[in-house]
Amino acid sequence: MSKLLKLIKKQNKTISNTLYDIIPFRYRYGSEFKKTIDFLLSSEEWSYDKLKEYQLLQLQDLLIHSYETVEYYNKLFKKYDLNPYSIKDPSEIKVLPFLTKDIINNNFSSLLSSKFHDKKLYTFKTSGSTGKKLKFLGDDNVFKREAAFILRAYYNHGATLYDKPSIWLRRYVPEKAGDPLWTYNHELRRLYMSPYHLESSNLEKYLSEMSKRKYHTMVGYPSSLYIFALLLEEHGLQPPKIKALHAASEKMLPEWSIKISKVFGIQVKCHYGLMEKVSLMHQKHHGDQYYDNLEYGYTEILDDGSIVGTGFINYAMPFIRYKTNDMAIKSNVETKIGLPAVANEIIGRSDDFLRTSTGARVPPVNFYTMMYKIDGVKMFQIIQRKDNSIDVSVVTDKKNKKIVKNIKNNLTKRLKDVIIRVELVDNINRNKNTNKIRCIINENK
Repeated sequence: MSKLLKLIKKQNKTISNTLYDIIPFRYRYGSEFKKTIDFLLSSEEWSYDKLKEYQLLQLQDLLIHSYETVEYYNKLFKKYDLNPYSIKDPSEIKVLPFLTKDIINNNFSSLLSSKFHDKKLYTFKTSGSTGKKLKFLGDDNVFKREAAFILRAYYNHGATLYDKPSIWLRRYVPEKAGDPLWTYNHELRRLYMSPYHLESSNLEKYLSEMSKRKYHTMVGYPSSLYIFALLLEEHGLQPPKIKALHAASEKMLPEWSIKISKVFGIQVKCHYGLMEKVSLMHQKHHGDQYYDNLEYGYTEILDDGSIVGTGFINYAMPFIRYKTNDMAIKSNVETKIGLPAVANEIIGRSDDFLRTSTGARVPPVNFYTMMYKIDGVKMFQIIQRKDNSIDVSVVTDKKNKKIVKNIKNNLTKRLKDVIIRVELVDNINRNKNTNKIRCIINENK
């Protein structure tokens, strides 16, 4: 926390709220944040070749640091004959095996840099939604650098993150019955609204609260923005007057993006990142491709679509060739200036593939397309149980036997002889740990 922010927080509520409005965020969040965002806005104008040169220098520094101060990497580099002092191309690190959650959990202390043993570190945790939780360490600068990169992702399509009021359909859940469905954070100028309570009975209340300030950007999970757009359309109500829409943390289905953009009259844009902070990609004002942040790390998209990342912003516990659980479709667009387009689409999680009765894997995109071709489907969730049977929950305004039969027939064509159960529901429950909605889940990890 910067000295200025500490000073503001010591004031009474009225004074601190006034100071939050007057003093721009970049000056409140400290020198590391300001230095990083200023650098990122200048590197926007660099040529692709210059960005690649910078990425290589960052990777060289990280490898040397890891070799000299991190026991795990010192041994690993020697075992695989990787000389960190002579790296000439990022692809040379591909001789190293992937880093995984299990390896990190089993080698926690040996992955910590000796340069940080006596420094104040913070614990980062993943949700463990796939069954494997992960924790790791980083210093305060990790927060500041990450925030600057995310801010640039917002800037790249005309959105804001801090200095203009924004609406967030995420990050807030009432603790008990009767608690408010939203809360306003004066420091960040954000109206946090519960994604759990987006339903017809609360719609007027949400819109009324949104109208009390002039909000610039709306942020949410793809699913929460989609549900909100559906409700507005069904009730013939106008969306709040905002200038930008931003989504993250879930897969954005094409059908959701089309509906959100149609209802709001604004193209919704997304970014892809991880708690592990090894890769960052985002969409820009034009097009739907994802652009790689070369200053943030070295991202590999393997032939099977798996995303592997090496992050540059955490030197306390570096992650080199970390194999994420996510997948993407590669882009082949050439870049002459600025960030390169590396992915046409973020597919989703590798454990979201379903299996046929013969054991063959079927990618999730197949089921997204199938479900939204069925008339009446608003939201859905498909879960493959450990016995390979399928449970389907469907939100629809056409609760009849025909839609159930249609879903079963289409799933049988793709999955063959598996048991399929379909239930028509009013809403899809969010995960209690992550607050997200996963549309396709395979319990056979």
